[in-house]
Amino acid sequence: MKGGTNSEKKEKNRGNAVDMTSGPIVGPLIRFILPLIGGGVFQQLYNTVDFIFIGNVLNKTSAAAVGAGSTLIYCSIGLFSGISVGTSVVTAQAVGANNRERTEKALHTSVAFSLWGGIAMMAAGLLLAPLILEGLRTPETAMPEAVLYFRVYMLSVPAMILYNTCSGALRAIGDSKTPFHILVFCGFVNVAMDAFFLLVVPWGVAGVAAATLISQGLSAVLILFALKKKGGPLRLEAKKIAVDRRVLKDILRIGLPTGIQTVFITFSNIIVQYHINFFGETAVAAFAAYYKAENFIYLPILAFGQAATTFAGQNAGAGELARIRRGSHIIAALCVFITAAVAGGILLFPETVFRWFIKDGSVIADAVLIASVSFPFYWLNAFVEVYGGAVRGMGYALTPMVIVITCICLFRVVLLSVFAKTVYTLEAVASVYPLSWGAAALFLTVTFIVVLRKNIAARSAKSAQSISK
Repeated sequence: MKGGTNSEKKEKNRGNAVDMTSGPIVGPLIRFILPLIGGGVFQQLYNTVDFIFIGNVLNKTSAAAVGAGSTLIYCSIGLFSGISVGTSVVTAQAVGANNRERTEKALHTSVAFSLWGGIAMMAAGLLLAPLILEGLRTPETAMPEAVLYFRVYMLSVPAMILYNTCSGALRAIGDSKTPFHILVFCGFVNVAMDAFFLLVVPWGVAGVAAATLISQGLSAVLILFALKKKGGPLRLEAKKIAVDRRVLKDILRIGLPTGIQTVFITFSNIIVQYHINFFGETAVAAFAAYYKAENFIYLPILAFGQAATTFAGQNAGAGELARIRRGSHIIAALCVFITAAVAGGILLFPETVFRWFIKDGSVIADAVLIASVSFPFYWLNAFVEVYGGAVRGMGYALTPMVIVITCICLFRVVLLSVFAKTVYTLEAVASVYPLSWGAAALFLTVTFIVVLRKNIAARSAKSAQSISK
């Protein structure tokens, strides 16, 4: 069922959905990207507000405990975050091709897979937390709180994975507003719960994780409700939640390499965390504060990358390959501008920004030092996310995975090994980030150009062959 009646074709333009396969490019892209950026900012509240409360209500030992556990948490959910990209790409291509049946199957298959996978991931995290945190050389003073924080936080993983999967399906049809509205509401719930569990009921880091559990659980419930009420092929029906093997195969073909890539990136960050822990509690807390500030730069970049994936997916499904080139370049240019502006703003007032997260002077000084090394080059990530996302949107996930694993992960680990034997300083550890970003940006930009040219040439050859017949 690859065709579609006029009424079916109009369905993708209803409500909050955005059709990116025809008409102006910039206007629809901006309408799609702005809620993604806003949603990312509010999603950051789930962790940032936690850290602000910890850094100002508790102490740097608690901050180090959260910092030691956060990277491990990202690794735990990274695989399924990648698979949600597979859901988005398969759904976007089906939407572009007006294939209602495949769009519906992609939604219900991904929801079923996310439910089972999230529960399995939660169980593994609860069981292995102490062993992994010990292996990472987590400071002994922070170890008890790190294990407690991680275990309570892991209870929210099934809801987190489910939300990411469902929001990926909504993004595929151009609906970025529904996830944004949910995140705004749940972000404020998270702030309220943080205040309650730290100031009213003094649960410490366990209370911070419990606040995240409540807000993430609520976001999953709300997005499921939104999909249940939605019309068209993205209407969620409980009786249809089952795995379609052929659709799952396509989702995993895109999502699994993306998820593996995410896991490897996070694993390389765990290696970085291993080296950071060598410098002691102050350095651990400083990097934790740095990561919180960094997310205000990275989340807009991630939003542009998601936009590039959806844009390329819809247009690949519709056969509008030339439109992918123009749209991706526009997205990349906008992303570079926004990234440079945000990073530059933080660098103008670094002490003020880091004081939001923690009040310890020595921690702030180290965080400012780390930021001064990496933030001036953060714009390189725009090319990594946008062109990598566009290539995945066209259905090619293996090549970006290989490039990212090689340039960002392996190269980063090699650099750390070299620095550990030569210039083992905080600045050296921080410098592995911009060096690896630059390598990945170069190769992914070239890959985008090559893949798009090959697809356009193949489509032209196929059209010529069809005409000759």
